Amino acid sequence: MATNLPVVFWSLVHLRPSMIYWRVHRTVKGGLVSLLDRTGLTSKLMTDVREDASVSPIARLGSRYHCEDIDLNARRFSFLKDVLTLPTDDGSIRSAVAGQPLLWQFHFGYHDYLLALLDREDAAPGLLDEALRFTADWERLYPATGTGVRRSSWHPYVLSIRIEAWIRLYTRALESGRTAEEADLKQLARGVEAMTRSLLRNLEKGTMANHLLRNIKAMVLSGLFLDTKTGAQARRIGLKLLGRELREQVLADGCHFERSPMYHVSMLSDVLDMAEAIAMAESAVPEELAQAAASMTAFLERMRHPDGEIPYFNDSTRSFFLRTGEVLQRGTQLCAEMEWTLPDAHQPRAAASEKPANVSGLLTASSARNWIVFDAGNVGPDYQPGHAHCDTLGFEWSLDNRRLVTDTGVFHYRESRERSYSRSTAAHSTVEIDGVEQSEVWKSFRVGRRAKILHASHEEVDGITVLHGAHDGYRRLAKPVTHERAVVMGGDEWIAVIDWLHGKGTHQYRSFFHFHPDADIAATTGRVDIRLGDATVIMQTLGPESLIIQETECYPAFGEKQSRQSVILQNRALMPQLSAVVFLIGVTDLPIRFDDDGETVHIQRPGLPELQIGPKL
Repeated sequence: MATNLPVVFWSLVHLRPSMIYWRVHRTVKGGLVSLLDRTGLTSKLMTDVREDASVSPIARLGSRYHCEDIDLNARRFSFLKDVLTLPTDDGSIRSAVAGQPLLWQFHFGYHDYLLALLDREDAAPGLLDEALRFTADWERLYPATGTGVRRSSWHPYVLSIRIEAWIRLYTRALESGRTAEEADLKQLARGVEAMTRSLLRNLEKGTMANHLLRNIKAMVLSGLFLDTKTGAQARRIGLKLLGRELREQVLADGCHFERSPMYHVSMLSDVLDMAEAIAMAESAVPEELAQAAASMTAFLERMRHPDGEIPYFNDSTRSFFLRTGEVLQRGTQLCAEMEWTLPDAHQPRAAASEKPANVSGLLTASSARNWIVFDAGNVGPDYQPGHAHCDTLGFEWSLDNRRLVTDTGVFHYRESRERSYSRSTAAHSTVEIDGVEQSEVWKSFRVGRRAKILHASHEEVDGITVLHGAHDGYRRLAKPVTHERAVVMGGDEWIAVIDWLHGKGTHQYRSFFHFHPDADIAATTGRVDIRLGDATVIMQTLGPESLIIQETECYPAFGEKQSRQSVILQNRALMPQLSAVVFLIGVTDLPIRFDDDGETVHIQRPGLPELQIGPKL
């Protein structure tokens, strides 16, 4: 794991000056609060004002949350597969929660699981009363002036989600027949007022990206809910920041700019919530918000395997707290109701003038039996690549509606062996050179020098689809190498993965192909036989590489670990080098051959001239 000064330098050099300022500001502020905590002066010098707040309730929103096995009555909480049963006395509760991983503490403070519990078909009578008692108890245990609460319970990201949860819980309470004059509802309104004040003082301008967009959502909803000066301020600031962030965070092809399909689903849900809440308040939905809802919905429609779920690129794994299908259905329905036109659902062809930074680079191809997604995009925004993995020019593939080649997923966010592996080049179906990572990932969310896309394209010629890309991640080697790849789909019959390694000198390279745990793999002379359900595939290599089959790990969900088989092609050779793998699906004739020039690949097509594919660099 890289921790040397050059890597730290390259991690910091991409930060915006404003981010550095706000990170220093928050660090200094946090140090002062910690000092007050240690001296016992926090509660004396910092007042936790709780005033009654006049509100205009927001009608029930269409989004739906899900949660793990949580039982409020039994005091049992499960987040990311880690289970904790709370003790009975206040001091022990705080101590037990503080002993959990930080992300667990975040989830405990979100309170969105209260909505998920109420949405369950088997929700017990009286659950709403339990939920309201829980919020009152929580507020007593974690006041804003409490020791150490700033790190998790009153972290601005946690506040943002809890503000929304309490506003929506207020609506549920009114629907159940309660009135605004009851103590429980007054407590919720006072809490939203206090949390919004705190959020306005602590917006995540040092983190930005999805964190700031979540802050904005909380301010927009709070601004619609609170009939107070705080609410008016939140609405004004939230709407002002919203347009700016949507223009930056939603790319030209509709993808969220962190290029993580899982976070795209989450951000789309937030966009839909804001649009729906504003519309139900009989206000005009900002144009940028309507455009974002439509383009992000269309992108999600394109970016799903036949099983309906997302690819696992860049900190993505199987959705749970939000479900992909529900978010997509809601986006499609809301856009139809609001008469917002969805962009064409087919794979967009980015204009030649479109810079790689302005599009996701996630390219798809499909036939009756095959579906492929190819990652020919940058790792994320330069100033915030926290969810980036070394998956550049990697791909996923579904055959006959079942996943065959898959990414590794995410086990958890804690610094660990699993976290390091899941972000590494070796964990993705792409090429590693000299044991060096494509991008200098380190710790849990840091990236030093990162691979930059030099070219990305999607072409179709007489039934042949070519997804093409190149990156410069290995130009930092003493003898630089550029990796260029084409993933070529010949209808239902074959798929070819062609790699050009441009450079000089001798290098060790390894090409990884990671298969779903359900796939059975066996190596024979010069090939690999693959079986997935009733389908059979022959993996044939055309280059000089040696082939090994290795058992590796994958993480299809947080806290879930499975064993799978991976094929690794490796070789040490003088650059430049051409390598290719062909997957034959129910056929035996090899459709491609290398040209004597060592660069061009010829694809044979019955009844048509040969198609030549060469490097574009």
